[in-house]
Amino acid sequence: MFTQYRLISWYLVREIATYFILSSGIFTFLFLMGKIFDLTRLIIVHHINLGVVLKLLFYTLPYFFSYIIPISALLSTLFTFMRLTQDKEYIALKAAGISPKSLSPILFFFACFCFFSTLLVTTLAIPWGSGAARDLIFSLVHQKTEISIKQGIFNDTIPGLIFYVDKIDNGKLKGIFIYDEREARQKIPLHQGQVTIANSGQIFHQEGKLIFNLHNGYICQTEKTKKGIENHLVAYKNYTFVFTFPSHLDKREKNPKEYLPWQLWQKIKICKKENKDPTPFILSFHRKISIPVGAFIFVFLGAALGLKEETSRHFGGITLSLICFIIYQAIFFAAKSLGETHAISPHLSLWIPNFIMAGITGYLWHEVING
Repeated sequence: MFTQYRLISWYLVREIATYFILSSGIFTFLFLMGKIFDLTRLIIVHHINLGVVLKLLFYTLPYFFSYIIPISALLSTLFTFMRLTQDKEYIALKAAGISPKSLSPILFFFACFCFFSTLLVTTLAIPWGSGAARDLIFSLVHQKTEISIKQGIFNDTIPGLIFYVDKIDNGKLKGIFIYDEREARQKIPLHQGQVTIANSGQIFHQEGKLIFNLHNGYICQTEKTKKGIENHLVAYKNYTFVFTFPSHLDKREKNPKEYLPWQLWQKIKICKKENKDPTPFILSFHRKISIPVGAFIFVFLGAALGLKEETSRHFGGITLSLICFIIYQAIFFAAKSLGETHAISPHLSLWIPNFIMAGITGYLWHEVING
């Protein structure tokens, strides 16, 4: 089509590129607006340097681009071909002998661009950005723990600890929950972790240590025995919980999304050899590939929806694209949960949304071509 209908080809390329850049810019702006409150809190309340805050924001961008590129791909082709349909330009193209199949080369090249862009983000940018962000957050927490404390939210910023604070009042913590899984992570036999609950408490720093002074609570330890699982519950009035920060950042346990694809594959092999559950690494590996494939499918899905007159008549472009993307994400997270519980093979679960969307896209294109 590029040689036969050069003018029409460049017109479509220009329209698709314009909508793609515009939608990517809008969604990036919305992401930044969503982060304004947290950034302001770091600067004003915790006196963190603006350069450090901007660096942290930059490190988190790749993760959001793994969502921004696919939805922008869907939006750009949907708007372009919906406009062709609404302005009756598509009817003129058909009258000139240009069928929907003739448009597929342009869509294919744009889909390849979206695929490789998203693949670059998921396989290289996200591992780099996530690792750098976690290292930066960890170093900030090492200096100012209160940065990571938000009331009403479970927090795992500190490696080996998961803690929750119900309320923060003038530096005093109320309704404290701490889950210490350091010994369980070190594979100490039979140890399943320790839960500490307190009505109130404070946090202090002292020479690389994090000290929780807790009041009026309980300590629960869970252990496996020959008789089964045993729980030990101890009540206390005052208790000091001490956490020692690792001396080097490389000693912290990495999140699966921080690994490159070939590193994940090695981790999967190691887990299988050591009879450990490799599910988190399997899911992370397939996520890095399935999301770019989803972006590829979205290009053709948007075009097929835009070419159907019923779509232009009953739906707005933004509404329809958001509905499609939300449905895709809902299926994605449901399939991920099924993969985590082994209800579906983790090698297969994250591909289910792509199979469904590919089936819908194929059906719509069949309708468009025959229509």
